[in-house]
Amino acid sequence: MSNVFVYGTLMAEEVVDVLIRRQPRKVPAQVRGFKRHRIKGFVFPAIVPAGDADEVPGLVLYDLTPREMEIFDEFEGDEYYTTDVKPQLEDGSALKTSIYVWQESARHMLYGEWDYQEWRQKHLPDYLKMCGLFKDEVEEALGVNNRPYTHGHAEPVESTHQDNEDTDSLIRE
Repeated sequence: MSNVFVYGTLMAEEVVDVLIRRQPRKVPAQVRGFKRHRIKGFVFPAIVPAGDADEVPGLVLYDLTPREMEIFDEFEGDEYYTTDVKPQLEDGSALKTSIYVWQESARHMLYGEWDYQEWRQKHLPDYLKMCGLFKDEVEEALGVNNRPYTHGHAEPVESTHQDNEDTDSLIRE
């Protein structure tokens, strides 16, 4: 079983439920040494290493199965890599977890700060639809054929919400 620190769309219970069809135990936490940013052209965030004083709020999801982690790995895609961190939990303790970090080679796509509540208000319904399509594709590849899923995202889909920032109007599938 694995634990993972999430800081973006995977903080939404609805997204996790669509992807793995259950709610793992979760605890609020913060990870130091990273900054969370918006990504040009997408509605989900990325984190990158930053200064020791920088912190990113999020959740630790506990006891994920290898298959659930495989689904999350496919969901996050090649733009992210995983590494181990020790986020500080709300009770002050720390726990070793995995975290998805944005690739340095794509850092030029990052700007500003990403806001979870703003994302929920503007993009959650469309994002859940995309997650359902993604999950169906992964289940077919992993479940029916019992073969490894080859990562191949479809083209981005425009959100039905008109945003003031054109760079925030796409959702990755």
